[in-house]
Amino acid sequence: MGTIVCSRNGLKNKKKKQHIVGDSIWSIPPTNHFYTNWSSSYSFHTGDSLYFDFDSGLYNVIQVPRGEFDSCIGDQPLDAFMEGPAAVSLPRKGVYYFVCNVSNYCELGVKVSVVVVDEIISNSVDYSINTPSPSPLVDAQSPSPG
Repeated sequence: MGTIVCSRNGLKNKKKKQHIVGDSIWSIPPTNHFYTNWSSSYSFHTGDSLYFDFDSGLYNVIQVPRGEFDSCIGDQPLDAFMEGPAAVSLPRKGVYYFVCNVSNYCELGVKVSVVVVDEIISNSVDYSINTPSPSPLVDAQSPSPG
């Protein structure tokens, strides 16, 4: 006989993720859209964080409004991280914009935006069936040892 286990999960996923920005160091990328491509390949949820790996004095991370992101200006930062590496929490849903305002690095592609959505809510049903392993087949045609 088998055992059937059914469970219904309607709870929020409490596991927070830390995303390494660009899956590497925060630096001048090989293409201008490198960080855009990176962020569009991930899902970001409330409570996650971004990890910017950079050397202090050579790079920084400035959180800015969209207008300053689009024009690569960091004159009115919402937050600034001058010491690297830096971990930045994403506490609310919305779009977060980050630039590096060292020299012309932002124009060279050292900028990223991430879209944060609410935590994952799973309403999936999980069905598991446990059955005993079948016994080895005995060939009824074979003569018995004897």
